[in-house]
Amino acid sequence: MSRQKKSQGLPLWLIVLLVLIAAGGGFYGLRQNGGDASLRTTEELDPSIYYENANSLRGNTYKIDAEIDSALGNSPTKGRLYSVTIKNSSKNGAPVVLPVLVPLELNNLTIQKGQHYLMKVKVVDDGLLKVEEARKP
Repeated sequence: MSRQKKSQGLPLWLIVLLVLIAAGGGFYGLRQNGGDASLRTTEELDPSIYYENANSLRGNTYKIDAEIDSALGNSPTKGRLYSVTIKNSSKNGAPVVLPVLVPLELNNLTIQKGQHYLMKVKVVDDGLLKVEEARKP
């Protein structure tokens, strides 16, 4: 009587390889989508509402897709003030320019004219946009 060979299933090395490929694909997919849930789930700022009455937006958090226009000022106690041009937005055909305050907590950012940033901003008490988070796309 002959013995039948028992099937052994997938080898361990193949299972490990498949798991690594799946994990790498997931990591790559998250990086392509920004990988940052705080910006993905944040509502975009409507510049026309901001221009109409910035105080009505106080306390709210928004995201903006901005290009640095120019430095407006620097305060050793509050941070750096910049004007930014909002990408893909225009008011009556003119580019939309907004002021943003980069607080001292984000002092590690090296911001220069013409750089492009995705920013999470909060409308503070005086209607100014205070940057909470900024990253290059």
